[in-house]
Amino acid sequence: MHRMGFLILLFLAPSLGYASVAGEVNKANDLYKQGKFDDSLDLYQKALDQDDQSSVVKYDLGTALYKKGEYAKALGYLEQAAQDKNIKVKPKAEYNLGNVLYKSGIQKENTKVDEAIKSLQDALGHYSQTIALDPKDQDAVFNQDFVKKEIERLKQKKQQQQKQNQQQQQNQKQQQQDQKNQQGQQGQQKQQQNQQNQQNQQQNQQKQQESQQARQKNSQDQKDQQKSRAQKPQNAQAQAEEKQKELDRKQAEDLLEDYQENEEPKKLLNYMPKKIDDRPVLKDW
Repeated sequence: MHRMGFLILLFLAPSLGYASVAGEVNKANDLYKQGKFDDSLDLYQKALDQDDQSSVVKYDLGTALYKKGEYAKALGYLEQAAQDKNIKVKPKAEYNLGNVLYKSGIQKENTKVDEAIKSLQDALGHYSQTIALDPKDQDAVFNQDFVKKEIERLKQKKQQQQKQNQQQQQNQKQQQQDQKNQQGQQGQQKQQQNQQNQQNQQQNQQKQQESQQARQKNSQDQKDQQKSRAQKPQNAQAQAEEKQKELDRKQAEDLLEDYQENEEPKKLLNYMPKKIDDRPVLKDW
């Protein structure tokens, strides 16, 4: 999966400049093999400064950057190297491009799964280019099959994430609905409680009013009773006085009648030669 190739410049330099570039690249390759990628990059960069058209230097530089994990920079140099139709450079550059795109894409699977899938799909294209140029490259065949499986895995992961997101959204909606229902119930309960409190308050007020009215009535009844008791002797006295007055009036009338009877002269009597009747004289009034 991670095979990297080196292109060592094995040619007679027609000038001192080219010999210097070859020397820098050879030294850089040795450092690369020792895992000293930073040191090798310095030498590759010096070589490229002397020959900025060299696809070999660009390839080696891009490969060293890949080993350091600087995939974005590696991608740029390897793409330039892959433009060269040199049969020694292009297949290797295409292969390493596939690796760069796979590694950079797989880093995004947990954050940007769509970008990860796209990067792996681009990697497949470069492996296909490698196989087209070198059908015997078994590493490219293996990587191609492996990345296809990885793409399917990421697609399934994307579907799972979508389902999880949908489930989370549904859960959130359900929670919001539950909260809304709970708030509605609380509001309804509060309203019912307020109504009950108002009813209780009204009942209490009514009871207080009735109690107050009862107390007032009792107080009035007591006052009336006291007044009645106070007035009763007076009434009895008044009745007695009234009765006495009636008696006095009756007596006065009787006296007056007696007086009148005594005051009026007796009736004249008819003269009768016969024996005088000694029966009581009848009154004519």
